[in-house]
Amino acid sequence: MDGKEAIVGKILSDAEERAAGLTAAARKRADAMKADAERAAAASLAEGRRALEEEAAEIIARRETVAALDNRKTLLAAKRAVIDEVLSGALTMMCAFDKPKYLEVLGRLLDAYAEEGDAVTLSASAPVREEELTACKAFAAKKLRYAGRGEFEGGLRLENAVCVKDLSFGALLEAHREALEREIADTMFPTET
Repeated sequence: MDGKEAIVGKILSDAEERAAGLTAAARKRADAMKADAERAAAASLAEGRRALEEEAAEIIARRETVAALDNRKTLLAAKRAVIDEVLSGALTMMCAFDKPKYLEVLGRLLDAYAEEGDAVTLSASAPVREEELTACKAFAAKKLRYAGRGEFEGGLRLENAVCVKDLSFGALLEAHREALEREIADTMFPTET
């Protein structure tokens, strides 16, 4: 039986050596696969992190742009409100001219815009009486007619068969609004260089 046991021992020994070799090769292959998987996972994680950082940077840039636009809109609205207030104050000041200044302004308007025979309607709030208006040099020179008082803010209106010229202070300010807004903005909000 020694011979059989020796053969069996040799077979078992060879099998154990072969199993140990296969186990070592399998472990080596498993370690290599694990290392490859870890490298791939690390690369994927780094790529994912890079993609998230890029996306976050894009979101931040978009939000900064929106915030800057909102800021400009708010600033523009505030500037517009200030300009509107200045123009409203100008209208109030014009309507509050004293009688000599009011008559001077009316005379200039009649000189510049009245046509012969126009009917003149005076603002109901004007501090000027009919006799004072008709005493203006332009009133007589252009043979104008007094048509009474009207409900508009300061100034006057001229009317003839062809047209009505609204020379109320509100209409005059509105007609020159764009230039006035620019002048007010340049004065109150000078641009920084």
